[in-house]
Amino acid sequence: MKIVRLLLLLLLALAISWTLNAIGIILPWLFGSMIATFLFIRFISDEFHFPKWLGNLGIFVIGFEIGSNFTVDAMQEMLGDIWNIFFVSLLIIILSLSLSVIFMKMTQCTPETALLASVPGALSQMLIMAEEDEKADMLLVTITQMSRIVLVVILVPFIASFFAFEPAGAGDGEPAPVLTEVFEPSMLFIVAGAFVLMYIFKLIRFPVPFLLGPIFAVLIWNIMTGHHFSLNIEFMNVAQILFGIRIGRQLTSLLYQLNGRMIVSMLIQNILLILGTLFIAGVYQLFTEHEFNNLFLSAAPGGIGQLIIVAVEMGADIAMISSYHIFRIFFIILIVTPLVSWYLGYRRRRRGEA
Repeated sequence: MKIVRLLLLLLLALAISWTLNAIGIILPWLFGSMIATFLFIRFISDEFHFPKWLGNLGIFVIGFEIGSNFTVDAMQEMLGDIWNIFFVSLLIIILSLSLSVIFMKMTQCTPETALLASVPGALSQMLIMAEEDEKADMLLVTITQMSRIVLVVILVPFIASFFAFEPAGAGDGEPAPVLTEVFEPSMLFIVAGAFVLMYIFKLIRFPVPFLLGPIFAVLIWNIMTGHHFSLNIEFMNVAQILFGIRIGRQLTSLLYQLNGRMIVSMLIQNILLILGTLFIAGVYQLFTEHEFNNLFLSAAPGGIGQLIIVAVEMGADIAMISSYHIFRIFFIILIVTPLVSWYLGYRRRRRGEA
C-alpha cells in the first residue's frame, strides 16, 4: 500500500508539473511537485512513505549540475571575485542578525531563539545549538528556518523574473555537451568520488553533504580531465520533482504548527531580508560588472539547492551563484557558528553568575 501511495503521488506531481510547464509557469517542476504533495496530503492521505533517500537523490543530482559549472575558467573567475564574495556574504549575515532584533520583539521570544532563527543557510547547525540551549525555543527556530527556505523558493523567482538576463552563455563559447552525449565508463569515478566525499562530510557533520559531495567530485573531475559536461534537462526535472515533494511535505507539516503571531513575524522578517538583499545587490552592482540578477541570486538567503534550481530555470550564472553560496556555507560554519556559540555560552555564564 505504501508503494501504491508513493506511485500515485509521483504521478500526480508529474501531471501537475507538466501542466505548469506547458502554460509557462516559473519553476514548474518544483512548484508542481510541491502543490501535488499538499493536495495529496490534504485530500487523499497524509500517511504515505517518501523514503529519505529519494529526497537526497534529488539533492545529489542538483549537486552534479552545480559541479559541472565549476570549470577551470570559472574557478579562476571566482578567485578573482573573492573579495566581492566575502563582502556580500558578510553584509547578508549582518542584515540577517540585525533583523533578529525585530523578530524577537514581534514574537516575544528570547534573544537566543531570535539569533538562532535568523542565521541564514545553516539549518542543521542552528538546530543542534537550539537543542543545547535551554533558553532557545526549538520549535520556533525550526519553523522559522524552514519557512525561510519555502518563502525564498516562492518569492525569489518572481522577483528575479522582473529583471532580464542576457542570453545564457553569451560570449562564453560553445555550451558544454550533455552527459548522455559524452558518457564513458571512467565517469563512474565521479559517482564513486561523490559518495566518498559525502561520507567524509557526514562524518565531520558538515551541512548538506548530499549536495557538496557531488559538487566537489565533479569539480575535481573538471580540473583533472578538462572534459566538461552538463546534465540533461530531464535529470534536473526529476531532481526538482523529488526535491519539491520533500519541501511540500515539510511545508504541509509546518502549516499545522503555526499561529497568527508566528506567521506575521516570519513573513515580516523574511520579506525584509529579501528586500534588504535586493538593496544590497542593487548598490553592489554599481561597483562590479555583474548582472543584477546574478548578484541578487548570489546574495539571496536560503538553501543553495533551491537557489540553484531557480538559477537553472532563469538562465543565470550557476558557477558564480554557487561559489557565493558555498563560500557563505563555509563562512557560517567556520566563523559565524563558533561566534554565535561563544556568545550564547557567554550569556549562560552571565546568568549563572547573576
